[in-house]
Amino acid sequence: MSARISRLLHLFHRWLGISAGLLVLGWFVSGLVMLYSPFPRLTADERVQHLEVLHGEALRISPAEAATQCPGTPRGARLAMLAGRPVYHFNGGKTACSVWADDGRWVGPVSADMAREAARRFLPGVPLAEPEPIERDQWSVYTSYNAHRPLYRIAAEDDAGTVLYVSSKGGEVLADTNRRERLLGWLGSVPHWIYFTSLRGDDLGTWRVLQLWLPPIALLTAVAGLALGIQRLRVSRRYPRGQITPYHGWKRWHHLAGLAVGGFAVTWLLSGWLSNHPFGLLEMSSPPPGSAQRLAGGPFRPSADVDLLHRQLAQVADAREAEWYRFGGREYLEVRTPSGPQRFDDQGHAAAPIDVATLATAVAAIEHQSVARAELIDREDLYHYGRNSPAVLPAARIRLADAQDTTWYLDPATGRILQRIDNANRWHRWVFNALHRLDFPPLAGLREGLITLLCLLGASLAGSGCVIGWHRLFRRRRRSA
Repeated sequence: MSARISRLLHLFHRWLGISAGLLVLGWFVSGLVMLYSPFPRLTADERVQHLEVLHGEALRISPAEAATQCPGTPRGARLAMLAGRPVYHFNGGKTACSVWADDGRWVGPVSADMAREAARRFLPGVPLAEPEPIERDQWSVYTSYNAHRPLYRIAAEDDAGTVLYVSSKGGEVLADTNRRERLLGWLGSVPHWIYFTSLRGDDLGTWRVLQLWLPPIALLTAVAGLALGIQRLRVSRRYPRGQITPYHGWKRWHHLAGLAVGGFAVTWLLSGWLSNHPFGLLEMSSPPPGSAQRLAGGPFRPSADVDLLHRQLAQVADAREAEWYRFGGREYLEVRTPSGPQRFDDQGHAAAPIDVATLATAVAAIEHQSVARAELIDREDLYHYGRNSPAVLPAARIRLADAQDTTWYLDPATGRILQRIDNANRWHRWVFNALHRLDFPPLAGLREGLITLLCLLGASLAGSGCVIGWHRLFRRRRRSA
């Protein structure tokens, strides 16, 4: 490398590092926090644990009758309890719609008193503050809550500092956070994803611009630094006193940390940027349009048989929630309990898992391809595995005889599509999941420890760079003064 190019690269790295150093430091620290504490969210299993026992005997209205109270055509329905009464929650429209299952009247708009009662039953015995209507805040930025806005935010006076978010349309608790989750969220997910409330409103334009252009600035800084670090390294013809680096003090530590973790910094920044699919790069593919409906055998149709619903619920002693689904033109009901779900067919009998051959025939018809292999797997593989939650197992794995070795994974219990893998999705799995999350099979037992170590080294790299940049700016200012 010529002296002129080396000098230009040095200046380029210095001033880009001064502008992006804190950003990179924040990403390393926040990524480490996210490894142990993801963005707070109420999962389906957690929700079921807090729901009241379903009172099937109180049902008077069928889902089909209740659905007539909702605008548009629902794409799904759940049955649960609200304030001691059964209620249908329909989804699929721009606005959530809930209808009482005992008298057929629309639930909304939910009053503050009703929201507080829903929160009281979610957290029995815990004193609650007055409900506060909000459009969104830092912990309710997900677009999945849009159909329920405005929300009621209700603080609980417990040791954990719990805050609940209740739908103003259906009265159900949508999310919960506690003091620890919020603190770690501010240190983790919020800065890492740039998930600040002001950027995550109805207009996401500014947020997308930041996601598009901030990572490349940091990436160029890391690439330039890695090139300089390798160029200044001497292993055979060492510097005076046998040193492999010409630097001292903070610069020495920055150089050594860059040599140790600079390559990982580059791959992490690159894979993190590509995960946002900039300029169409690394975009993932989806199942053919209408695949879910074709597997279901038609669009969702709310059941009109109340007697059937009574018989289905009577078989489950601790039912907390029920949801309808379809496969092959038949209606099924999944009844959820704290110990797990039970499923029933449209005759009120226990529903058997769907045969793998039946699923394979349906997938072949959707893809217009023959099936190379169809099997039931009870262990994770390279593409179907758990991250923040366990993978659905057993799963039906169906490989097609096409040029891309397209592979479908389906839940044999319901026929639900778990994922579809082709070349585009394989690229995403290995460029993002493997490089960014270190999702390599040999690292399964070492992954968290290795990521922790690398994040700490990365933070030391970025932190020492910030100190060097601060000294540089302070020295220039002092000289100019």
